[in-house]
Amino acid sequence: MSDLPSGSFTPPPPPMAPPPPGGGDIVYPSTPAKEPILILVLNILLGGVGYIVMGQMQKGIAALVGWLLGFVLCGIPSVIIALVAAIDGFLQAQQLQQGHPVGQWTFFSTHK
Repeated sequence: MSDLPSGSFTPPPPPMAPPPPGGGDIVYPSTPAKEPILILVLNILLGGVGYIVMGQMQKGIAALVGWLLGFVLCGIPSVIIALVAAIDGFLQAQQLQQGHPVGQWTFFSTHK
């Protein structure tokens, strides 16, 4: 007689990956992955909408509010926010496209 119960064996799930830098909620890669160029274009034209599309809602709302305030005040802050958001959004979308999760507030980080 055997002490093992009959039936199939299900192995335990793999260990969770450590959270990405940046803290907050984690944004996991989606299927299909968002195109980094699309995120770049949305962020450069609309402030932080690319972040929202990608799943970084909090950062997207903050960038969009900052972009709108900069636009109302004099325009130059909006250009700076849009450029920084475009580059950062592109890099974050690349990380997601490669299968790496990112945090809500991760900026310019690489996952190696």
